[in-house]
Amino acid sequence: MNLTSLVFLIFCIMALGIYFIVPKKFQWFILLISSVIFLFWNNLSVSTVIQALLVLLASYIFGILIDKYHDNTIKSKIFLIIGISIILGQLICLKYTNLFSVTINHILKLLHIDFQLGLSYFNSLVGISYYSLIMISYLVDIYRGACKSQKNILKCALFMSYFPILTSGPFIRYNDIEKDLYGKHKFNYDSMCRGLVRTIWGVFKVLVISQRLGMFVDTVYGDLATYTGFYTIVAALFFPLQLYTNFSGSIDIIMGISEIIGIHLPENFTAPFFSKTLTEFWRNWHITLGAWLRDYIFYPLLKSNAMQNLTKKTKKIFGKKASKKISLYLSMLIMWTIIGAWHGGAYTFIIGSGLLQFLIMVLEDTLEPLSNKINNKLGIKKEVFSYKLYQIIRTYLLFAFTMIFFRASSVGNAVEIIKNMFVWNPWVLLDNTSIYTAGLDIHDFRVLIISLTTLFAVDKLSRTGSVREKLFKQNIIFRWGMLYILIFAIVILGCYGVGYDPAAFIYRQF
Repeated sequence: MNLTSLVFLIFCIMALGIYFIVPKKFQWFILLISSVIFLFWNNLSVSTVIQALLVLLASYIFGILIDKYHDNTIKSKIFLIIGISIILGQLICLKYTNLFSVTINHILKLLHIDFQLGLSYFNSLVGISYYSLIMISYLVDIYRGACKSQKNILKCALFMSYFPILTSGPFIRYNDIEKDLYGKHKFNYDSMCRGLVRTIWGVFKVLVISQRLGMFVDTVYGDLATYTGFYTIVAALFFPLQLYTNFSGSIDIIMGISEIIGIHLPENFTAPFFSKTLTEFWRNWHITLGAWLRDYIFYPLLKSNAMQNLTKKTKKIFGKKASKKISLYLSMLIMWTIIGAWHGGAYTFIIGSGLLQFLIMVLEDTLEPLSNKINNKLGIKKEVFSYKLYQIIRTYLLFAFTMIFFRASSVGNAVEIIKNMFVWNPWVLLDNTSIYTAGLDIHDFRVLIISLTTLFAVDKLSRTGSVREKLFKQNIIFRWGMLYILIFAIVILGCYGVGYDPAAFIYRQF
């Protein structure tokens, strides 16, 4: 059940209708039933039921035990470790068994050993990475005393499976959402209008922009023998925009639906393509994942005894400042490797969304003093628009390069794509119509130019406050006029006909 499909629209109308009709004390139960239906819609089997029950029971039982023995540090820590081990163990088995097998097989091949491990084909539930990390943070928060355990197993199940967030997030925390999730909500016309506007904006991003960009990217990446040089570069530049509009569009749909219900979720994007460094970029991209990793992995790791001892030992050799950097960079390396692995059990993800991000950030940090000296020497002004524009473009190009690995089918395929960028056909630049042979015609490019300009204008305005709030302060004719323009753009320009894949939400696989 895809977020932009007609089935999902009907599902939401029915779920919301029942939600606001039933007595308010049963509203949370309607959300639970809706979430269970959504969770198992496309993949109901004994295996998937066991997967969900295992995570639920581990979270529920060990959450209560951690809470019960909160005054006994040893017991509560043991229960925490067992609970996390069960959840994490299942996630690793379902997502990373094949990565382990491929790695071992590659090593055996290099050693000329005639033996190969077989690949497994487990069916995992949609959003397994999301609900697994959410329940791990639930157990950790109970252990830290940030929240109390949920004694009602069905309410615990709702927190784990709240249906809008399963495909793309954002990451939620129990103490932040508890009141909204189980609260009693009246139908609110104002909330419905605001939620609908955000949902429609999300659908516009996905169907009008992302699907269209995806046609070009898929055409080029699917036929690297034909499309080289200029085509490959354009595809590499298009993919970050495709990913952003796909991902942020799904988040807008999720946030809009939740707002209609009365559930407020944390923001996941704040105009990332206006960032001046990759470090700033990741503060504005998938914000809730970054916050989760920072609070549950990076800071605990940085403050651990092992890192503190490392800092003390290296301080004698490299000095105080350098020793702190060593511990910082090592913690960052571990965190970014985990981020890459979280995106999928393949080296393309570990490299593209993990190790390359880490490497560029370290270079940004270490080369900043040298960059400042060069700028001062050359008299370059850093406060002016031209320099900021250069930083924004540089950041985008660096991110686009890392996403080549993210999009590629294998590391070898990524290397082939990079090589193809340097295979030039001069006739391509002279022939203005050749670009229209790669999945998009001239009308599609016109739509992209207008829609991307609109997207960036809205993102730019959002950095100074909510665009929706600015819209709702306008006269009713202007408000509804803008909304109808958006709806007509989706109906007329949306890519949902032949060739549209309703299961093509990029982050759905995670």
